[in-house]
Amino acid sequence: MMCRKLFLVPILIALLLAGCGKREPTKPSKLIFAVDVHTMAAAPVFVADAKGFWKQENLDVEIKPFASGRLALDALVGKVADAATVADVPVVFAAFQQQKVRIITVFSNSEKHVNMLARKDRGVLKAQDLRGKKIAVSSGTNAEFFMDMLLERYEIDRKDVTIISLNPPDTVAAIIRGDVDVIFAWQPHIANARKQLGDNAVVLSSEGIYNQPFMVVVMEDYLTIGKEELQKLINGLKKAEEFMRVNKEESIDIVAKRIEIDARDVASIWDDYSFKVGLSPSMADSLEKEGQWAKKAGIVAPEAKEPDYRLLVYKGFLTSPN
Repeated sequence: MMCRKLFLVPILIALLLAGCGKREPTKPSKLIFAVDVHTMAAAPVFVADAKGFWKQENLDVEIKPFASGRLALDALVGKVADAATVADVPVVFAAFQQQKVRIITVFSNSEKHVNMLARKDRGVLKAQDLRGKKIAVSSGTNAEFFMDMLLERYEIDRKDVTIISLNPPDTVAAIIRGDVDVIFAWQPHIANARKQLGDNAVVLSSEGIYNQPFMVVVMEDYLTIGKEELQKLINGLKKAEEFMRVNKEESIDIVAKRIEIDARDVASIWDDYSFKVGLSPSMADSLEKEGQWAKKAGIVAPEAKEPDYRLLVYKGFLTSPN
């Protein structure tokens, strides 16, 4: 009798396990992601989406495409999205406007993402030649920050140049037509302009002046209500980071298709980027420097209250530095 009972126990366990296996899969949680879809810096997002890494996390990510990180951030602030990709400078401006934006991770860095591109036939061969030139830049962006840092380095006053504000793709068209002498923009816009101008183009990167982080940001209230979804979002980006490290050629093909440029052009600038998920201990200091620049440049009113830059960086999802 005892033997019979012992024999029945594993059968019951097997039946219970079989019953568990027949459960319906849980419905994936959903997150609306506003993404700048015209930038190399967003490469891990494209790879995570293409390889289904968020689906593996049981997260349904709806990517809403935007022409720049600043516009993606606007969508976030306007409650059109749950999270957004953006560089650091627009986050500073949002903070000055009392928007409770929080950075939850950086997923790419590059000192060569933002560049100055000039026409040689306009007499611009180096940064010192900018005085008296007409410049196109997208206002309130990391490109404008780099422009001002470069002008300051070579003691050129803003009043000594003519600055017009254009959306990033429009800066390319403007310099090709010859409407402007110089543009400040990021990849792949610089690569597109350089390709069309050929030997008439001179490019100066932000190396040694500005290292651009590209990040995921959310509104403060979503840190609580979307905690599970955000952790899954970051997990998917981590999987993309690992995949890109091991599968460079396939990753390049994925990104080239997403940003609609030749894979060879993507490959030529791929190694200018560090695709790594994390948060730098110096992030708040960098944001503060940009906030001080915004006031000095007159983009933000001198009397504007400075945000607490430490609060802009939320470390709840990550502990290791970038």
